[in-house]
Amino acid sequence: MTLYVNIKQVRYQHNAPLVLRGISCVIEGGHKIGIVGRTGSGKTTLISTLFRLVEPTEGKIIIDGLDISTIGLHDLRAHLGIIPQDPTLFRGSVRYNLDPLSEHTDLQIWEVMLLQMCPNPNSIV
Repeated sequence: MTLYVNIKQVRYQHNAPLVLRGISCVIEGGHKIGIVGRTGSGKTTLISTLFRLVEPTEGKIIIDGLDISTIGLHDLRAHLGIIPQDPTLFRGSVRYNLDPLSEHTDLQIWEVMLLQMCPNPNSIV
């Protein structure tokens, strides 16, 4: 997956002041990124724009060659992930928190968890 961001302008309402201006970057698939900055620098607005909570006034965000403004919100948000900055105490079971939409079997979840604990199963003696 490749993410191309070219946001020229974002504002929360039609006559409101600009809250983002001139953001562009390319993020290749497989990378983990962090967005850092001072209070009020636009971190939350940028993430809100990626998830289409707010739409750019000018510019585009393209994921794998697809302009995200042309994708349904459910489809877009189902394929993006975010790790919040603040620690959160979860409700429900660990199983529910790993797969809140029940899209995967227990076996699939165990396989991923085992891969995370031991990325190279051949290294086990």
